[in-house]
Amino acid sequence: MYRERDPSAADQALRDLMGLLALPALWVGRDAATVLQLTTEAVNRIVGTAVCLVHAPLVPDAIPTTMLQLGGERIAHEPAWTDFIDGCRRMPDTAEDATPLESPLGTLRVVRLFLGPAGRAGSLWFGSSRPDFPSIHQGAFMRAAATLASTGLHAARLDQERERAASAKDEFLAMLGHELRNPLAPISTALHLIRLQTGSLSREHEIIERQVGHLSKLVDDLLDITRITRGKIELSREPLDVAFLLTDAIEGVSPLLEERNHLLRVSCEVGPELRVVGDRARLRQVVVNLLSNAAKYTPMNGEIRVAARAEGDALVIEVEDNGAGIDVAMLPRVFELFEQGSTTLDRAKGGLGIGLAIVKQLVEMHHGQVAVESAGPGQGALFRVTLPAERQAAAPVPDPAAQTLDTLPPVQGRVLVVDDNRDAAETLGMALRYSGYDVVTTTLPQEALDRVRATRFDAAVLDIGMPVIDGYELAALIRRELGGAAPRLVALTGYGQSSDRDKALACGFDEHMVKPIDLDRLTRTLERLIRADLP
Repeated sequence: MYRERDPSAADQALRDLMGLLALPALWVGRDAATVLQLTTEAVNRIVGTAVCLVHAPLVPDAIPTTMLQLGGERIAHEPAWTDFIDGCRRMPDTAEDATPLESPLGTLRVVRLFLGPAGRAGSLWFGSSRPDFPSIHQGAFMRAAATLASTGLHAARLDQERERAASAKDEFLAMLGHELRNPLAPISTALHLIRLQTGSLSREHEIIERQVGHLSKLVDDLLDITRITRGKIELSREPLDVAFLLTDAIEGVSPLLEERNHLLRVSCEVGPELRVVGDRARLRQVVVNLLSNAAKYTPMNGEIRVAARAEGDALVIEVEDNGAGIDVAMLPRVFELFEQGSTTLDRAKGGLGIGLAIVKQLVEMHHGQVAVESAGPGQGALFRVTLPAERQAAAPVPDPAAQTLDTLPPVQGRVLVVDDNRDAAETLGMALRYSGYDVVTTTLPQEALDRVRATRFDAAVLDIGMPVIDGYELAALIRRELGGAAPRLVALTGYGQSSDRDKALACGFDEHMVKPIDLDRLTRTLERLIRADLP
């Protein structure tokens, strides 16, 4: 005789299944421990087990972790449960039915479930004192939960592996940047010194200077895209004068424009009352990257136009060229990382294909938009940046101290330069002597300590990446021994991330500068620091 199924039992099974299928949505972005915790809580809530035991590695290649739960609550491992845990782990891999095991709660019927093929990802044990545990419905539910947990653990471990790989990549790129900047520093300083001594550079020296600048920009771009994609760039927002922003960016790219003999047309139809609020260095980088891109992809003797105008409460900056143009199929991918369109074996255009990706990320961090237009190959390209702006009743009043700094007589002071790279120390020392400073150089941190103990210095420029005693430790030793009589300290390093600057300031440095150093900026910084200590 046909009997209808109990609708309440069927509804309950369906609700249980729906609750189980909702678990993966809760696992997104969670670690392995949380995945297991959510799984066992769901099983305990629906099946009603007395004990749950987990034995699984929570991170790749780690020793398995043991977790014990009573009534859904995790407890610390207690000696009273040792025999029960050992008994669970001795259960045969082929056991399909519940196995009676003694525990502090009495005799429990225990079911073992595997995480991953043959339990490679660990095991789960659920125990209950009910004589009918597990029912067919409960067994199917627990097996399904274990299968889902295996998938969640695999995803969590992959996330952790990606995080470890990304962290290792960041550390490698930071080290690469440091190692590349170290040899660039004395080359750049030597060229600057030659220019100071002779008033100009020979053609050969100009070639070296351009290539040093090119390599420095490649290093900066490579590190920047890593910081941006990892969300490690912090913007320092301030009202910016648009005309000054354009002028500053054009000065930065003028050597490339001159090298390729391009005609640059500039139009700034923005009054001083319209200001864009953003990070000065990063917005300059946006314009520099767009101008550099236009210069590279425009044949010799080309024409480039840069224009700025107001559109309502927005600032629009356009960079247009009459160069190579962009294929229609390429337009949607122009701002993608490492995308350069069709390239040739001679790599005539150079670059890594990340400059426009940096532009897009930085503009969006300023709540703006960037777009590109081109009629096709050979028809040039137009890049348009739109940024939110605000109108001010009056231009900001310049800082009187900044206005008078250049009118004051130059400061003479004694400076200590410490760098384990002898060429870097000597060239920097010569450049500072040429600027009027009394300079002592050394490649040994211990000798630097002896020097500051014996002689008063107004400032010290310390390399960070030195063996035995690094720049951070040396700065701390100087501050600790000399206290208020310590010289002003400037960190000089190939590590240029914001965390590196924060660490330098926390260790007692007054300034943090990245190699290859801008000598004009260093001399201004030294003058400002030394002048601040004058009576």
